[in-house]
Amino acid sequence: MLRSSPFYGIAALLALLSGCTPSRTPQAEEESPTRGTVELLCDDAIADILTEPLRRFDSLFPDAQVALRAVPAREAMRQLLARTARLVVLARGYLPDEDSLMRAFGVPAHPNVALAEDALVFFVHPKFPLDTLNVEQLRAVLSGRARLRELFPQLRSEPEWVCPSTASSVYAHLVLQVLGGRPPRIPLRLVSQSDSVQLLVEQSPNRIGIGYLSHIARRTNVKALELGFTDSTGAYVSPKPVHQAYVVLRKYPYIVPIRAYLRDDLRNLPWTVATFLGTDAEVQRYFRDIGIVPAFAQIRLIPEE
Repeated sequence: MLRSSPFYGIAALLALLSGCTPSRTPQAEEESPTRGTVELLCDDAIADILTEPLRRFDSLFPDAQVALRAVPAREAMRQLLARTARLVVLARGYLPDEDSLMRAFGVPAHPNVALAEDALVFFVHPKFPLDTLNVEQLRAVLSGRARLRELFPQLRSEPEWVCPSTASSVYAHLVLQVLGGRPPRIPLRLVSQSDSVQLLVEQSPNRIGIGYLSHIARRTNVKALELGFTDSTGAYVSPKPVHQAYVVLRKYPYIVPIRAYLRDDLRNLPWTVATFLGTDAEVQRYFRDIGIVPAFAQIRLIPEE
């Protein structure tokens, strides 16, 4: 379970809020669904993918101003739960401790809108000697039960693993999806930004970066490791190229939902922004074109011969 001490400071606030019903604030009364100002707190691991969609929103709704602020996922969720943020976009859902506190204090799940699906990826320098792994090997190495060089003697030394900070959604998916809720038991080089992970991997053929498909889908100076895994039916899925098509087909093990979460169940400006990001045809095509899976736009898959 991930823990972050600032989160526990809002437990008392949750207790107070659990007995209150949402009401319109003066700010909400002054605005309309297409007019006013709202701050969008975005998971900093995916903030870059919202820049172009929000430019389109600005052009279509000139009376509405959306201020995008990138923060770690943990901080975005903290502010949502503390009711200081009206709109957040995250590449993860509630963590176990967040979910437990919400249940304990009777705080319902927030209204939310699906925007896209990304994927947790492990990527390396093009000269890294491996192209494929399987999830059991990943789990064994990251849990400290094996060393990658023992599994693959062609490696000259044990690679360095690089990941965004423990407050990031990337780290959360590493713990929850890859390691079944347990923290890694090997040293990780933790950095503040996803861009720093990419830069470090580009600089050395002996590093493994942890990030999202959206970070690397159009990059040629790194390669994503293909991952074999056993699916929910018990069938083994052989390693496939790390591509949005295999996310659609569920032929990739680590899928990452991107959703907009709303503080209030109101048809207000935050709701308009969230639904626009999740349903506007141009925005959905943009998500497709940068290499991730749009929530509602169709992707036509052509079967291999």
